[in-house]
Amino acid sequence: MRKEITWRQLKGLHQLYVGKQTTIKLMTNVFVKKILHKRLNVLQHKDGNLNIIVKNDGFDVYFQENLLDQYNYYAEFFENVGIENSARRTYPPNILETLVLIHKNREELRKKISTSRIFSSNFFEDKDSKFLDSKPRLKDDILTILGVKKFPRESAKDQQYRLVVDCLDPEYILLCENMDFLKDPFEFRKNHIELWYLGGNNTKKLYEVPVDKIRFPMYYVCDWDFHGLDIYSRIKKIITEKGKNITLIIPPNPLLKPIKSGNHDSKWKEGLLSKLDANAFTEEETQLITQLIEKNKWVEEQTISPIPLIVNADA
Repeated sequence: MRKEITWRQLKGLHQLYVGKQTTIKLMTNVFVKKILHKRLNVLQHKDGNLNIIVKNDGFDVYFQENLLDQYNYYAEFFENVGIENSARRTYPPNILETLVLIHKNREELRKKISTSRIFSSNFFEDKDSKFLDSKPRLKDDILTILGVKKFPRESAKDQQYRLVVDCLDPEYILLCENMDFLKDPFEFRKNHIELWYLGGNNTKKLYEVPVDKIRFPMYYVCDWDFHGLDIYSRIKKIITEKGKNITLIIPPNPLLKPIKSGNHDSKWKEGLLSKLDANAFTEEETQLITQLIEKNKWVEEQTISPIPLIVNADA
């Protein structure tokens, strides 16, 4: 789904596709108004009634080619998890993908469910821990997906879990430090990449992964800061002990950010290679790490495009 379109708006566009009009306020969406209305002219207000949107020639073809698969994907998801497929849910794509991720890993999560605030911090990293408390409908939908009536009052002691976004015919495994890529998996699936997430610093969970689960080339993408690279060194040690290999994704044209930017709180340490395990890194990786330390910069995981680096490495 386009990142600009909420589920409510996608429902409205689908209403146009199967019918002739909708009362959902689509023109409040910048993409719908500027692209679908003004540039492509595939929809417009009904003559004499600004509360109704009607479709023009070309709309059905556009929707079928660009949005129908994603509408069906989310509609099927709502049906499977027992959540009302309603336009009253204004969830944007990142929230929808978070719900899908929770659903695909519900058995693992249900065993080790935490308080709502810890759960919120883990799955909605760009929000504060009280986010779910302020979104009762979303909170109820998550509980429905998990198959529980409420979050426990106290935190579970063991918050270790491995989240996986499967694809039908995987050829690679990408282990992610952060959860963002798992919430937007469509292009990864198209390129046969299975996504794993351990919960950030939770490297010990890898010891429990059977060797036969690591049957494809494995890659790791992370923030290039002390925290992300330290986690990688521990992951590499575990994977090596299992007789397997893992490759660190090196950004070819890294976007360097000041170490004190936004909420970033990982700082380089005094000492050789910031006291990282030098044996864990190749010469090329060491050169970039050294450059970052000297300039007191870091590279954010979300600025790295891992798909071409993985696919082309195997070409």
